[in-house]
Amino acid sequence: MAEEVSQERPAEVSPDLAYELQSKLLDQLATVSVAGAGLAITLIGSLLQGAPGSVWISVIFFGLAALTAVGGNVRLIDGIFHRKAVLRRSRLDVQVAMAMIGAAAGFLSMEIYSQSSRSPERAQAAQQATAPASGDASRPRP
Repeated sequence: MAEEVSQERPAEVSPDLAYELQSKLLDQLATVSVAGAGLAITLIGSLLQGAPGSVWISVIFFGLAALTAVGGNVRLIDGIFHRKAVLRRSRLDVQVAMAMIGAAAGFLSMEIYSQSSRSPERAQAAQQATAPASGDASRPRP
Protein backbone atom coordinates (compact mmCIF):
# COMPACT_ATOMS: atom_id res chain seq x y z
CA MET A 1 0.00 0.00 0.00
CA ALA A 2 2.82 2.42 0.82
CA GLU A 3 4.36 1.73 -2.58
CA GLU A 4 1.14 2.71 -4.33
CA VAL A 5 1.01 6.02 -2.49
CA SER A 6 4.63 6.77 -3.23
CA GLN A 7 4.04 6.05 -6.94
CA GLU A 8 1.25 8.59 -7.23
CA ARG A 9 2.14 11.67 -9.22
CA PRO A 10 -0.31 14.42 -8.32
CA ALA A 11 1.84 16.99 -10.11
CA GLU A 12 1.08 15.20 -13.40
CA VAL A 13 -2.69 15.31 -12.94
CA SER A 14 -4.48 17.88 -15.04
CA PRO A 15 -5.75 20.83 -13.00
CA ASP A 16 -9.01 20.58 -14.96
CA LEU A 17 -9.70 17.08 -13.64
CA ALA A 18 -11.31 18.38 -10.43
CA TYR A 19 -13.82 20.40 -12.45
CA GLU A 20 -14.62 17.48 -14.72
CA LEU A 21 -15.14 15.09 -11.82
CA GLN A 22 -17.27 17.62 -9.95
CA SER A 23 -19.45 18.07 -13.02
CA LYS A 24 -19.90 14.31 -13.41
CA LEU A 25 -20.79 13.98 -9.73
CA LEU A 26 -23.46 16.66 -10.06
CA ASP A 27 -24.84 14.89 -13.16
CA GLN A 28 -25.06 11.63 -11.24
CA LEU A 29 -26.75 13.28 -8.27
CA ALA A 30 -29.35 14.78 -10.60
CA THR A 31 -29.98 11.37 -12.15
CA VAL A 32 -30.34 9.66 -8.76
CA SER A 33 -32.71 12.41 -7.64
CA VAL A 34 -34.98 12.03 -10.66
CA ALA A 35 -34.95 8.24 -10.25
CA GLY A 36 -35.80 8.60 -6.57
CA ALA A 37 -38.72 10.89 -7.37
CA GLY A 38 -39.96 8.35 -9.91
CA LEU A 39 -39.71 5.56 -7.34
CA ALA A 40 -41.58 7.63 -4.78
CA ILE A 41 -44.37 8.44 -7.23
CA THR A 42 -44.64 4.77 -8.20
CA LEU A 43 -44.88 3.74 -4.55
CA ILE A 44 -47.46 6.45 -3.84
CA GLY A 45 -49.58 5.04 -6.65
CA SER A 46 -49.34 1.49 -5.36
CA LEU A 47 -48.08 0.52 -1.91
CA LEU A 48 -48.66 3.94 -0.32
CA GLN A 49 -52.03 4.60 -1.90
CA GLY A 50 -53.77 5.24 1.42
CA ALA A 51 -50.91 7.22 2.95
CA PRO A 52 -51.41 10.78 4.15
CA GLY A 53 -50.34 13.74 2.02
CA SER A 54 -47.01 13.98 3.84
CA VAL A 55 -45.80 11.14 1.62
CA TRP A 56 -45.27 13.76 -1.11
CA ILE A 57 -42.49 15.36 0.96
CA SER A 58 -40.06 12.76 -0.40
CA VAL A 59 -40.95 13.68 -3.99
CA ILE A 60 -40.44 17.36 -3.20
CA PHE A 61 -37.03 16.70 -1.65
CA PHE A 62 -35.94 14.49 -4.56
CA GLY A 63 -37.03 17.25 -6.94
CA LEU A 64 -35.16 19.93 -4.98
CA ALA A 65 -32.06 17.74 -4.96
CA ALA A 66 -32.27 17.39 -8.75
CA LEU A 67 -32.67 21.14 -9.18
CA THR A 68 -29.75 21.79 -6.84
CA ALA A 69 -27.51 19.38 -8.73
CA VAL A 70 -28.43 20.71 -12.16
CA GLY A 71 -28.13 24.31 -10.97
CA GLY A 72 -24.77 23.54 -9.40
CA ASN A 73 -23.54 22.04 -12.64
CA VAL A 74 -24.68 25.07 -14.61
CA ARG A 75 -22.93 27.40 -12.13
CA LEU A 76 -19.79 25.25 -12.33
CA ILE A 77 -19.67 25.38 -16.11
CA ASP A 78 -20.52 29.08 -16.19
CA GLY A 79 -17.79 29.82 -13.63
CA ILE A 80 -15.22 27.88 -15.64
CA PHE A 81 -16.07 29.83 -18.79
CA HIS A 82 -15.77 33.12 -16.89
CA ARG A 83 -12.58 31.92 -15.18
CA LYS A 84 -13.96 32.27 -11.67
CA ALA A 85 -13.23 30.09 -8.64
CA VAL A 86 -16.26 27.83 -8.34
CA LEU A 87 -15.12 24.59 -6.69
CA ARG A 88 -16.04 25.70 -3.16
CA ARG A 89 -19.60 26.60 -4.22
CA SER A 90 -19.80 23.42 -6.28
CA ARG A 91 -18.86 21.33 -3.25
CA LEU A 92 -21.60 23.04 -1.28
CA ASP A 93 -24.10 22.19 -4.05
CA VAL A 94 -23.00 18.54 -3.89
CA GLN A 95 -23.41 18.43 -0.11
CA VAL A 96 -26.83 20.07 -0.20
CA ALA A 97 -28.04 17.73 -2.98
CA MET A 98 -26.76 14.69 -1.07
CA ALA A 99 -28.44 15.85 2.13
CA MET A 100 -31.75 16.32 0.31
CA ILE A 101 -31.49 12.87 -1.30
CA GLY A 102 -30.85 11.40 2.14
CA ALA A 103 -33.79 13.29 3.63
CA ALA A 104 -36.07 12.20 0.79
CA ALA A 105 -35.05 8.57 1.18
CA GLY A 106 -35.63 8.85 4.93
CA PHE A 107 -39.10 10.38 4.49
CA LEU A 108 -40.03 7.72 1.96
CA SER A 109 -38.77 4.91 4.20
CA MET A 110 -40.70 6.26 7.17
CA GLU A 111 -43.89 6.49 5.11
CA ILE A 112 -43.47 2.89 3.98
CA TYR A 113 -42.87 1.81 7.58
CA SER A 114 -45.80 3.86 8.87
CA GLN A 115 -48.12 2.54 6.20
CA SER A 116 -47.21 -1.06 6.97
CA SER A 117 -47.76 -0.55 10.70
CA ARG A 118 -51.12 1.20 10.10
CA SER A 119 -52.62 -1.69 8.23
CA PRO A 120 -51.18 -5.03 9.38
CA GLU A 121 -53.95 -7.01 7.69
CA ARG A 122 -53.09 -5.35 4.36
CA ALA A 123 -49.42 -6.22 4.82
CA GLN A 124 -50.37 -9.80 5.69
CA ALA A 125 -52.58 -10.05 2.59
CA ALA A 126 -49.77 -8.74 0.41
CA GLN A 127 -47.35 -11.20 1.97
CA GLN A 128 -49.73 -14.10 1.32
CA ALA A 129 -50.24 -13.00 -2.27
CA THR A 130 -46.52 -13.10 -2.96
CA ALA A 131 -45.78 -16.29 -1.01
CA PRO A 132 -45.19 -19.42 -3.10
CA ALA A 133 -48.18 -21.74 -3.25
CA SER A 134 -47.79 -24.90 -1.19
CA GLY A 135 -50.55 -27.36 -0.47
CA ASP A 136 -54.14 -26.19 -0.61
CA ALA A 137 -54.25 -22.58 -1.85
CA SER A 138 -57.83 -22.06 -0.58
CA ARG A 139 -56.81 -22.66 3.02
CA PRO A 140 -55.82 -19.50 4.93
CA ARG A 141 -52.21 -19.32 6.04
CA PRO A 142 -51.25 -18.64 9.64
